[in-house]
Amino acid sequence: MQTENELSGDSINNSSVVIGEEIDEELISLARRKYSLRRRRNKILFDVSDLFHEPAWDILLDLFIASETNAHISVSSACIASGVPPTTALRAISVMEKRGIITAGSDPFDARRRYVSLSDDMRKQMRALLSHW
Repeated sequence: MQTENELSGDSINNSSVVIGEEIDEELISLARRKYSLRRRRNKILFDVSDLFHEPAWDILLDLFIASETNAHISVSSACIASGVPPTTALRAISVMEKRGIITAGSDPFDARRRYVSLSDDMRKQMRALLSHW
């Protein structure tokens, strides 16, 4: 994940900045642990890892972390985060975009690249869910 500073080439400050909202480091840490555990589970339980595919959940976790740390996620990065083949991930992204779970926009500097992010409502829902774990 790249922060806005890294994308613009201004890497003076590596701290996360979310304007207008307080960053909840605990929720970010929890989301990272959940995502990491899913990746570890697939490596350790390799013989049965094909039973555990939840690309939408993996994408939601990745986009939640990005939203909380002011990072931008490209569609291709979201596909990688899903842990499934790109075509499967793109279908999940398409469904989530149609349902208003995520929003997508073009990169103003590179028309070939699109970015995805959580909708405001889904971000609130993810915060609520993670705060109960």
